[in-house]
Amino acid sequence: MQRSDRALVLWEFTALPTATIVTTAPPGSGSEITLDRIPLALEKQRTDGRHLLWQGLNDDQRIWILPGTNPSAPIAAVIPFDTHVAQRVEAVLQIWHRLTDAEVRPTALPLTVQQRRRLILMLRALDGRQQRATYRDLAATLLDPDVRIQSRRDWLTSSYRSQIIRLVKDAVGRMQGGYRDLLSGQ
Repeated sequence: MQRSDRALVLWEFTALPTATIVTTAPPGSGSEITLDRIPLALEKQRTDGRHLLWQGLNDDQRIWILPGTNPSAPIAAVIPFDTHVAQRVEAVLQIWHRLTDAEVRPTALPLTVQQRRRLILMLRALDGRQQRATYRDLAATLLDPDVRIQSRRDWLTSSYRSQIIRLVKDAVGRMQGGYRDLLSGQ
């Protein structure tokens, strides 16, 4: 089997989720990319559409053009909501980047359990501080009730005191525009 035949057989859509499905873009979608901008290395016409292999320096991109796609009209990607949706989105971004030479901003990653817990603590600490709660009251409510019975000296050197001050400080920073960092995964 030659490389071209093998390459087209090995990337059946159901077997390779990084194959990108394209079709004609809906009118008014704003898409300007047409099929003629995709340089082809290999192409195979099948009953379910055209299958293309676009070979790059570092990787190959597989593209499935659905039947009825207008070759001179702008195109759009079709991303099925299946168990491979994240891989499919990544493949679409790679093709878009190659076609447009646009800078791809990293996608925001979902928050970890620890990040989510800290954000919740930050918001609760900020709410309490805005209600004029002391750092000690906040620490007792949010972190450990035993800080209320600590001596003043123990409280001033307590890790809970340092933690609650950091939570309030970081929450104020998020409130003053730092929340945008969440959108970029920071």
